[in-house]
Amino acid sequence: MASNSRFRTNQRTGTAGDVLRSEAKGLARLLVWWPVWLALLLFVGAIVAAYQMPHTYRVDVGQPSDEAYVRNFHTRLIENDTAYRWSDVYGYVMLPGVGGSRPFTLTISFDPGRPAPVTIIVNGEQLLSREFNAGWQTAVLRIDAVHSRALQSRDLVIEFRSDDYRTEDAPTEPKGVKVSNVVVEQDAQGGFIVPAIAPLIWLSASLLLVYLFVGRTFIGVGRRSRARLWSLAAVIVVGTLLAAGFAANHVGMAAAAGHIAITASTALIITLVTEVLLRRVNALSLAQCRALALLFAAAFALRYGGMALPQSVIIDMPYHMKWLGTLLTGDWQSLYFPGGLSAVPREWGLELLIPKSPLFYFAFAPLNLLPFDLETLVKWLISLLDSSVVLAVFWLSARLQPKIWAAIAGAALYGVMPLAFRAFAYGILPTIFSQWLATLLLLALVAVGVRKWWVATWLGLILLAALALLSFPTVAVFVTIVVGGYALCLAVWKNHRQEVGASLQLLVMLVLAWFFSIWAYYGLYVSPVLDSVSALLAPRPGDAATVRWPGGIVDLVRFTADYVVTVLPALLAFVGLLLLSSLRGMSADRKRVLLLVALWAAIAPLFFIANYKFDMIGKHLFFTMAPVALAGGVALFGLYRRGRWASRLALLCFGVIGLQALVFWIERLVRASS
Repeated sequence: MASNSRFRTNQRTGTAGDVLRSEAKGLARLLVWWPVWLALLLFVGAIVAAYQMPHTYRVDVGQPSDEAYVRNFHTRLIENDTAYRWSDVYGYVMLPGVGGSRPFTLTISFDPGRPAPVTIIVNGEQLLSREFNAGWQTAVLRIDAVHSRALQSRDLVIEFRSDDYRTEDAPTEPKGVKVSNVVVEQDAQGGFIVPAIAPLIWLSASLLLVYLFVGRTFIGVGRRSRARLWSLAAVIVVGTLLAAGFAANHVGMAAAAGHIAITASTALIITLVTEVLLRRVNALSLAQCRALALLFAAAFALRYGGMALPQSVIIDMPYHMKWLGTLLTGDWQSLYFPGGLSAVPREWGLELLIPKSPLFYFAFAPLNLLPFDLETLVKWLISLLDSSVVLAVFWLSARLQPKIWAAIAGAALYGVMPLAFRAFAYGILPTIFSQWLATLLLLALVAVGVRKWWVATWLGLILLAALALLSFPTVAVFVTIVVGGYALCLAVWKNHRQEVGASLQLLVMLVLAWFFSIWAYYGLYVSPVLDSVSALLAPRPGDAATVRWPGGIVDLVRFTADYVVTVLPALLAFVGLLLLSSLRGMSADRKRVLLLVALWAAIAPLFFIANYKFDMIGKHLFFTMAPVALAGGVALFGLYRRGRWASRLALLCFGVIGLQALVFWIERLVRASS
């Protein structure tokens, strides 16, 4: 009991600088404990021992599993049942962490596609260079003591060079040579295999970060020795898993090592910074601050940890990186004016134009100024933005009802919302970004309330609303319905002058935001979109009517249930909204927040009905994750407080949702990458 008391009262003492110094001292005390360094030493020894088991590595270029290992290659293609990629004039197949000094045989299947010279360079040493005819052929290269430079390298880099070649289907893409398979077979005998240093450092650093993360989580809960023991146990478990994975596949673990360290370090920084900031909030105990910080970090780790693995194939990621690259070359007109970005995918079979706003690409383009891999930075930032909605759900829930732990339950529910992982698996980054902007706008409306706005408030809200409208056309419709509906409801709110004034402010703000959006972007698309829609709707001879849902409403319900992975959050949200609406003695401010949340959640059934005729199911469901999590958290907390069996049922419900989300996320990543 004493330990719990200490955990509650150790908060808000001193300035933010004092808190940071205290945090630094706590982490330093964890680091001076010798058993953790012994565990790290044993882990390094296990990795070195694992290196001594020779492996055969195969990269099937042209299959999704090649994602982590090819650089400067074009899109995947299949020809006569042979999957391959065209290299650029210079193309690279990279296998990090294979280890050095053990002789190996390299077998490569390639096709120049025309008579052309082909050069193959291994670890900077040229092993093959001559003229080849068109057609698939196999090169077998032996790397032993004769090629000492190539043999000693602990990472394997295979470079392909050929003349610039352009095909009729892609005249702007310089091509070199088709590559299908690369096989590396280490000799069974041949002496000590020298480990690769970089993955060893990254994985050791990741283990140390896990130790600090877990140890810091338990600081303040009982004795310091307990925090050390829990964190040492985490190091042993995680270290065993990493060592086993490394023994099974050196290259795969080495490729992922840097991203594992980035995930762990970012999660630790998130917990530190978030908790330091939340401690300044007088209404929160230290336990609540820490819980929120951990939820934020866990949400980020789940999203980025899966999305940024080099082996992961995020479906739309190449598409978005292509347009981001187009913008960075200075060709902003291709994104801004009607063109390829706004055309629907070819597989739809429609000549339809949709004004897909380039705002996402303009917002993320400055990341190119940083000295890191651009795609990794994009994944990192989009994961961070979406994870921050955990805090938004908590804040909005706390404004709506007084139970802090109910608000934390809603934040936790958003962190494991299965639908969020579908969005990340699809890689619909502009949609994720636009919904973050829309959430920010609705939170701002709650924050400013119904008082008369200052000029700075007007400018800020108009700009934020315009950005939300510009971010994505579907989200623009959602924002208009929610904000417009909120304004109209306030207009008839007991006829109070304050609510009527707020209603007028909201409507004027929305109109001005739309005016700015049309002037800045959407106005360019009015005529082209109308023309494409008219052509699409024009009757054609021989066209037969198509039925979107042959099974009627039953098919639509079945598809929707499968799309959201599990309907349990929606059911909890429905119960939560009923509980919130039945609260007695709610202030006018809380009632207005409840009204906004209800309108926000009402998007789901509204567009479910619209989806019977139009394909809108995906975008509107993603947009409703925040209110579903908020109301679902209220339902879970209310159930938890009902007694012993009810509390177990609440924990079971949350566990089932989290497990379904994790299984779905892993299954999607494995399926797409194999």
